[in-house]
Amino acid sequence: MGPGDGHCTYLPGNQWILCDTYPDRDRMQHLYLFRTADGKRIPLGKFHLPPEYAGEWRCDLHPRFSRDGRFVTIDSAHEHGRQIYLLDISRIVESPPA
Repeated sequence: MGPGDGHCTYLPGNQWILCDTYPDRDRMQHLYLFRTADGKRIPLGKFHLPPEYAGEWRCDLHPRFSRDGRFVTIDSAHEHGRQIYLLDISRIVESPPA
């Protein structure tokens, strides 16, 4: 999957791996799905981590999925406050891109 991988977990059915990265040099954290059948990496988003969230105060995305694998929640401070965000990935996992 590449360097910088943070927290990875299999979605139900083991056809997808949900992953994030630690902040890069521009303080961007990347969220993506990895299709196990062919190794395709599908970006879900990138989120800026403000500089005040560093060290022990860092806010990793810590992605996790719903029981049915159709939704993902992440922790993020990209809007200048630590929040939980909900992403609908159902169109990707139910009708995967080629």
